[in-house]
Amino acid sequence: MFQPIKNKQMINQFKNDLKVHFPHDLVDALINAYAEIKTNFIINKWEPSELNGGKFVEATIRVLQFACNSGTYTPLGSSIRSMFNEIRRLEQSPSTIHDSYRLHIPRCLGAIYNIRNRRGVGHLSGDVNPNKADAYLIVSISEWILAELYRMNYNISLPEAESLVNNLISRKIELIVEVEGMKRILNPKMQIKDKILLLLYSLEYTPVLLADLLNHLRYKNKSYMKTKLLKDLDSRSLIEFNSAEEKIYLLPPGILYVEENYDNWEN
Repeated sequence: MFQPIKNKQMINQFKNDLKVHFPHDLVDALINAYAEIKTNFIINKWEPSELNGGKFVEATIRVLQFACNSGTYTPLGSSIRSMFNEIRRLEQSPSTIHDSYRLHIPRCLGAIYNIRNRRGVGHLSGDVNPNKADAYLIVSISEWILAELYRMNYNISLPEAESLVNNLISRKIELIVEVEGMKRILNPKMQIKDKILLLLYSLEYTPVLLADLLNHLRYKNKSYMKTKLLKDLDSRSLIEFNSAEEKIYLLPPGILYVEENYDNWEN
């Protein structure tokens, strides 16, 4: 899974520094869960962003267990029976343990877990769907938690650490927004083929009708789109284009292409 952050080296620095203090498997699980949340958030997959908050909570709880219990933690692959009981146990750690480990971060995790489990992602048709607002909250809390963990455990100079933390919590540019059912790509400098692939990626594995693709992209030349652009992407196995039914499917190489190029498009 790619990390849609302006500087990939920043996340590598987070990983390297945190691994000095915490087990490597926990740090990898923590950073990968965050990257998955942020990836889905940026391309407007609000519901998966909420669901993956649970992975972030479970990884962070284990990091806190390690910090508060003299290196003892629930192994990855073993379930934590009650997340809120575990949060309460962390809060009862000796006062010699840093407040962020035993109080501040656990209580933030409780907020994520409540949204993940009690709000759910299924809503009645008459409800105002809260998924986007919930996703904003989850991303903000997860970024604050990562910044706080790094603030207490960095292994570079203070100015460098401050720069990394500030970059992590700064607002990231969203490349796609949805307006009245139409998806719009916000970077006008992107090549049209890249826009096609990014749009398909944002729709997950749902096939897209050619007419809808043209509307989303506000692209007028249907003939050129069909005979040149889509044909070329199909020949490179980035998409599968069913010309007869005018349906477009994103293929695994197309997914990889988007994930490897997203950072360049964001700048």
